[in-house]
Amino acid sequence: MANKTRVLGQAIRKGIKMTKGSRWRLVAQAGRKRVFAGTLLTTFNLGHSRVGVFSVPKD
Repeated sequence: MANKTRVLGQAIRKGIKMTKGSRWRLVAQAGRKRVFAGTLLTTFNLGHSRVGVFSVPKD
């Protein structure tokens, strides 16, 4: 992984632990400004990627 990885101009931290629970805010990075309250159900490794499964209320 490159040491100059950036998201929206901000340097990102490597290896942040994703804890399960309902304290997540999912934010759209492009398009309309949308924010969803989410609950992380599980994570799993898929090849070289880590995938998180979130539950988001319908409201």
